[in-house]
Amino acid sequence: MAVTKMKKMTVITESKDKDTVLQTIQGLQNVEIRDIFADSLNHEWLAQYSEEMTVQDSLIKQQDLQIRLKKIEEILMFIEHHGDSKAKKQRLKRYETDLQTLETQYDEVSIETELDEIIGIKHQWLETTEKKESLLEEEAYLYKWQNLEVLPDEVTTPIKTMELGVLGSENWEEFESKMQHLSYIHLQNIYQDEKETYVAFVYLNDIQQAVIDICRSFSVKIEHYKEEVLPKEKLRAVKQEIVDNHQIRKRLTKMIGQKKALVQQIQLAEEAILAKLQREKVVQKAIKTEQLFVVQGWIGEPDIPCLSNHLMTVFPKDELYLTFEEPTALEIEKEVPTKLSNHRLVKPFEMLTEMYSLPKYDEIDPTPWFVPFFLVFFGMMVADVGYGLLMFVGTSLALKMMTFPRGTKRFMEFFKILAVPTMIWGGIYNSFFGVKMPYEPILSTTEDVITILLLSVIFGFIQIMMGLMLNAKENIRKKNYLAAVSEGFAWQGILIGIVISLLGKIILQQPALFTIGISLTIISAITILLSPLKGSHSKVKGLAKGAYNLYGLTSYIGDLVSYTRLMALGISGGSIAAAFNMLVNFMPPIARFSIGIILIIALHGLNIFLSLLGAYVHGARLQYVEFFGKYYQGGGKAFTPLKTSEKYVNIEQSNDNM
Repeated sequence: MAVTKMKKMTVITESKDKDTVLQTIQGLQNVEIRDIFADSLNHEWLAQYSEEMTVQDSLIKQQDLQIRLKKIEEILMFIEHHGDSKAKKQRLKRYETDLQTLETQYDEVSIETELDEIIGIKHQWLETTEKKESLLEEEAYLYKWQNLEVLPDEVTTPIKTMELGVLGSENWEEFESKMQHLSYIHLQNIYQDEKETYVAFVYLNDIQQAVIDICRSFSVKIEHYKEEVLPKEKLRAVKQEIVDNHQIRKRLTKMIGQKKALVQQIQLAEEAILAKLQREKVVQKAIKTEQLFVVQGWIGEPDIPCLSNHLMTVFPKDELYLTFEEPTALEIEKEVPTKLSNHRLVKPFEMLTEMYSLPKYDEIDPTPWFVPFFLVFFGMMVADVGYGLLMFVGTSLALKMMTFPRGTKRFMEFFKILAVPTMIWGGIYNSFFGVKMPYEPILSTTEDVITILLLSVIFGFIQIMMGLMLNAKENIRKKNYLAAVSEGFAWQGILIGIVISLLGKIILQQPALFTIGISLTIISAITILLSPLKGSHSKVKGLAKGAYNLYGLTSYIGDLVSYTRLMALGISGGSIAAAFNMLVNFMPPIARFSIGIILIIALHGLNIFLSLLGAYVHGARLQYVEFFGKYYQGGGKAFTPLKTSEKYVNIEQSNDNM
């Protein structure tokens, strides 16, 4: 239950075995590849031997893999949005497998053949789509000119001209009147709708300027019909082309639908290519020459036997050099990543630590220390047997029946564990979906409010004392004994002294106890006040710093008050649930057992959501502000092992010793 102790791994082998080494490491998912070139200690010998090194082939492979991934994404999207809607979509259902099996299933030649065929279908589909749009546009145009009886080129001669034009329908009558006032002109309305009027007119060239002036005054757009046949004949041909194009599209639709059966295979191929891409990316952090391949990484000490056994199984002993070293002080300070290792019941709560900040490699892991408090606080704020039971059953069934991405799975396990304290506190408060169960509650949310309030503060007091103890523990580990006293034990002394004095004065009325408490408080306060004097060049500054530190006592009052939210949220959630039940009970029997059922489900669903959200946020807030603030800094570098993207399948982390 701590930050995992890390070792620096070095693997040296022949270049031809590079892929096998990296695939083995990637399959285990327990090694973070380190950049050899970033280590200044390596620069001297790297400069000596780096002339023959090249990563050009790796970059080329990366580009090739990225192109193939882009093609797959394009094809999957095309199949998803096109094709026969009746064709059964066979999306990959997430499951667990190992990397070797995944990559064995990837038949590159077969997949590439299928992808090329689908790309060909896609190109045909796009061509027919473009042609369809063009034909429909042409059909709409010809439809409006289909009543034209003669082509303009057949009428136009050196003495007369035939032209076609389009003008706004609102100007048609006035335009017609103006044109009819001219001599030697024939005007015909070909087509008219609410917006536009299509006209044809024949006139003697002697009046051409007059015709042009009228057309300009009415913004007539002159059309140039270029077809050699009349519009109605061309329209028939276009309609036939539309029918033919539609038949081609039907055939393509069927072909695309048939390709939907390949979706699973394509998605697995994408997963395998993503894994290869990840391996090629880390090659740039390793040394690769024509003969040798050298890679270094960080691995947790417990994972070393697993990795060693896997590599030794794959490679004969004399074909692979494998060592593990302790990290240097400089590497611990700047490079070694943080990997948390906790019990499986605590592990889901690591996400709360990650959200705040991971501990530094040499810092304490706060996860196991805050989990008991978070469980109590969350249960106290939701506090309903029904809600907890629903959470437990729902998450258990989901985890049993489905394979989730790792992040989602951890989130489900998180709420499954939190369901237990929710049911326990629901039993203490006697609440089952806001209904009282047939026994007297241990704590009533209506009659024992003050007791629950005091209990909340007591829980807060215990957690703050725990935080101060961890502060002292960390300082002792670092041999900073003065800080352990002034930042940890002395504050515990003040808080405990105040509690003892209050007990002696108000509750137990024991003067001796009061005196002991006051004495402990004063001694602890003096310790905090005078501690900065040691090591301070100026006694005045040291004393001022001590006084400022002592002023921090006011923040502890605020911290304790902050825990009263445990009482407030617990009571409010239960009261809202009871109010919803009462609301539905007021309905007439017919409405209660019809719309009332739907209403109560919706209302309790809303209350569950708000209660869980509130408990999650406020529970985390109490850890981050009140608890972490006493001892924890964070700022560690997350452990990022060489692994796959796990876009469609989970790669199981096989730790079995081979």
